Amino acid sequence: MMRLVIVDSDRDFSAKVVEEARRTGDIDVAAVLHEDQGAVETVRRCGANLVLVQLSSPSVDGAALVRRLRKEAVPSTIFVMATAAEETLLTRTVELGADYCVIRPFDVPTLLRRMRQFARPGPAALAAGDEFEQEQVVTAIVQRLDALGVPRHFKGYQYLVDAIRLVVYDVTLLHTVTKELYPSVARRHNTSSERVERAIRNAIEVTMTRGNLDQIHRAFGYLLDGKKGKPTNSSFIGRLADQVRLQLRVG
Repeated sequence: MMRLVIVDSDRDFSAKVVEEARRTGDIDVAAVLHEDQGAVETVRRCGANLVLVQLSSPSVDGAALVRRLRKEAVPSTIFVMATAAEETLLTRTVELGADYCVIRPFDVPTLLRRMRQFARPGPAALAAGDEFEQEQVVTAIVQRLDALGVPRHFKGYQYLVDAIRLVVYDVTLLHTVTKELYPSVARRHNTSSERVERAIRNAIEVTMTRGNLDQIHRAFGYLLDGKKGKPTNSSFIGRLADQVRLQLRVG
């Protein structure tokens, strides 16, 4: 089970997160703090692999907390909540090491879904069965990419592995490819969304030209573009994610 520490001065919102986490049952809210004092120690003591931080309030300095967590090498995934007016400070917080940013207002179920996707294994890590399943998913993705002839030495290869894995667990990401999927992959590789998109596009185009044509037609069929003969990034990712999900009965 994932363990979460909340650092937010908004008591009503914190209570909503706690309630939703209890309802779903797979995220344990280990502590709720309404000020940042002692937050690093609390995260360590609880063995939390998720931290939800308010960006700015009189009692919470989210940027400073992110800096301290990263300076002390706390291996938690950090989610920062902000308003649209705090964009400049939010950018700085990402540079300091925040993993994911959410703009208020947003709904709590969506927030928790994102947490499940991005949580790093921590002292209270995912159960062995979950870890084994994730290894199986990655192995299945790699096998399919290799069968198609996607060049392993291309940057787009690893980006595809990550993108497909994310979509296996959350198909709705295909509806927000540029706003959520590419940025999610980019954060994992310390690069930009645009570079992720270009690298994936390049890997797909080379594969369609030099790859295993029999496997390509078997995998995609009608999804191939009638004019260019190449699937779009999203259709390529979505089709392979569907195949892996069916193969392993994930979700």
